[in-house]
Amino acid sequence: TLGIPPSGSSWLSSALPSPGLPQQEHREGSFLGPNTSTLPLSPALPGSWGLNEEQRLIQHLFNEKGYDKDLRPVARKEDKVDVALSLTLSNLISLKEVEETLNTNVWIDHAWVDSRLQWDANDFGNITVLRLPPDMVWLPEIVLENNNDGSFQISYACNVLVYDSGYVTWLPPAIFRSSCPISVTYFPFDWQNCSLKFSSLKYTAKEITLSLKQEEENNRSYPIEWIIIDPEGFTENGEWEIVHRAAKLNVDPSVPMDSTNHQDVTFYLIIRRKPLFYIINILVPCVLISFMINLVFYLPGDCGEKTSVAISVLLAQSVFLLLISKRLPATSMAIPLVGKFLLFGMVLVTMVVVICVIVLNIHFRTPSTHVLSEGVKKFFLETLPKLLHMSRPAEEDPGPRALIRRSSSLGYICKAEEYFSLKSRSDLMFEKQSERHGLARRLTTARRPPASSEQVQQELFNEMKPAVDGANFIVNHMRDQNSYNEEKDNWNQVARTVDRLCLFVVTPVMVVGTAWIFLQGVYNQPPLQPFPGDPFSYSEQDKRFI
Repeated sequence: TLGIPPSGSSWLSSALPSPGLPQQEHREGSFLGPNTSTLPLSPALPGSWGLNEEQRLIQHLFNEKGYDKDLRPVARKEDKVDVALSLTLSNLISLKEVEETLNTNVWIDHAWVDSRLQWDANDFGNITVLRLPPDMVWLPEIVLENNNDGSFQISYACNVLVYDSGYVTWLPPAIFRSSCPISVTYFPFDWQNCSLKFSSLKYTAKEITLSLKQEEENNRSYPIEWIIIDPEGFTENGEWEIVHRAAKLNVDPSVPMDSTNHQDVTFYLIIRRKPLFYIINILVPCVLISFMINLVFYLPGDCGEKTSVAISVLLAQSVFLLLISKRLPATSMAIPLVGKFLLFGMVLVTMVVVICVIVLNIHFRTPSTHVLSEGVKKFFLETLPKLLHMSRPAEEDPGPRALIRRSSSLGYICKAEEYFSLKSRSDLMFEKQSERHGLARRLTTARRPPASSEQVQQELFNEMKPAVDGANFIVNHMRDQNSYNEEKDNWNQVARTVDRLCLFVVTPVMVVGTAWIFLQGVYNQPPLQPFPGDPFSYSEQDKRFI
């Protein structure tokens, strides 16, 4: 079977380079085989060949037999060349989301049979393997179809191993930049399905047949339906974890065999992102900044910083959204998970800014500009505060001591007013000074004879009326002022009630929205099997023997 060396070739394991660590001979292009003597080349001597066994073998294959590397190794035109492929991954370098490019370091193993390169090892010093430059033999011209840099050919042309049975294997290393469509729906809890699609752009399905390379175990062969990873030579990627690494031969019957798209060998890499970096550097700051919007409802309206805090949170979210947009490809197919959260937060913060403006408008309302209706007063000052567990400080009634103090002081005030009403202003000012300097006491007019009680009451009424009017004016003014302040306090209390109501509404919405958005990413897991509907795992633990 193609991919398994002929029986009796126990030297294959030593002749083939190990994945990730190719032999020095294999890389440098030496013609020396494992069973070849290392005699130095010397000029031809009379009566001798002047060539070592390997040189003689090369001349026999390429000169005497007339080998042509441009012709397919088939006897008839309708015959096909079976080409087996396998892939060894040594490093998953990176996945650039913006460019949608997967960078990998791989070894791609080609195997086929070239009957023109057969020889009898007994005739050539028991040489069983040759290491030849690739430009000396026929190559199937297998290229990476979905490359992303326009380089279809393998950059480093290492040696080709040719065995005496005509079995040819070629294991060139390569760094491929393949295209990988990025699904940003659940970023940064996403997984991607990237593939490396190999086919021949030079030969059709009528000329070569692609297949997966086969190995043998316990005299039973199985195809290598996975990407080979050597644990000793593989370098882990810090951002991506490999979940599945399947290999599959794809044949499209709807495409004619004359087309190069009829068959291909595709290697699938299903990788899952390690989200810790993005959780620490993006998600946690975004969530903390978004939840700071709840502090706006704790700020009193008099401080004047309510809208400033809300707008600052909105600007911070805009900066994070800009950073994420630079990290992901400019696609309109889906919105990333963290982008959904930021958009949700920005919409919520915008609503909070509008609410802050409304609350400040209510807070600074006065009775001279707005009238507080009884329905609004009852709902926002009585009903809603009870539901929101809000309470206003109770007004203390004046105690009995305060009433006694007020009544006892009233008599002194009345006597003082009577005394000052009978004396002129000059007497009050210079009464003591005139007696101190020996001046005669002032002349006073003789008291009028006592009048009737009605006349006295009329005179007292005329004298006290201005004072009473003034006192009434002061009382009315104080009553109006108290009513004004009380109405203003009612508007302030309405604003505080609206703040508390919005706090009780916005906080659960923020918590539920955040949990709902990020739980989508947590439950977004790669499939258990690489291909939907196919129970086979395409791994070393699940080999399918032929």
